[in-house]
Amino acid sequence: MQSPIELLNQEFQKRRERNPHFSLRAFAKWLSISPAQLSQMMTGKRPITLKSFRKMSDRLGLSPTENKNLIHFMLEEKSLIETPTEKKVTLLKEDQFRVISDWYHFSILSLTKIKGAKSDPRWIASRLGISVEEANQAVLRLERMRILETKPQFRQISEPLEALSTVPSPAIRKYHKQSLNLAIEKIDTVPVELREYQSISIPLSLKQLPQFKKHIDAFLEQANDLSLPKESTEVYNLNVQLFPVTLNTNEVEK
Repeated sequence: MQSPIELLNQEFQKRRERNPHFSLRAFAKWLSISPAQLSQMMTGKRPITLKSFRKMSDRLGLSPTENKNLIHFMLEEKSLIETPTEKKVTLLKEDQFRVISDWYHFSILSLTKIKGAKSDPRWIASRLGISVEEANQAVLRLERMRILETKPQFRQISEPLEALSTVPSPAIRKYHKQSLNLAIEKIDTVPVELREYQSISIPLSLKQLPQFKKHIDAFLEQANDLSLPKESTEVYNLNVQLFPVTLNTNEVEK
């Protein structure tokens, strides 16, 4: 299987063959990274991080299958390294995410950060509106995966979780469907002063989608940074939705 380093070098050589004057600086500008960073990546002197890979894969126009294969290659080769300037995450593979794809697993992790948090499944069930059995099984799953501990302290012991959302995934689709259904339910059951629903319609070129997705990622990171766990008493879900209402999917190459 072709490695990310080989992919970059191959793409650069293709462009050099078409235009002998095509420079590394021009290649870096096209990929939206610095020439020094790109040079180090192409020679293996600098690890290719998840954030860098996603940025470059958008520009390189990789298919979902190519994305998936390359990320799995990086995981197997242990070359997916977070640098000190990036937030460390626990990257979940498809089979791992599938086990905890029900929405309340992630809400339980947030519950551990609020005042008076308890690992008692009855308390968890009462706070999230799920059954005691669902709460108990979810806690056991998170413990088995070394994501959560209940003793001596009820807390998340893994780095923040992230799934491979750039590739087609039934488990991720299930999670997002549940989040959307929760949003529909809460619009009728939660007082307006305790929630915020907004929507806009905008004209958009498909070429702009990668940039919009990056803005959404940045916004979610900023929202997470604004959270004050030590002062929190509730768990909120924040859903950002960007989707076409005019796109004829039959005209889009899959």
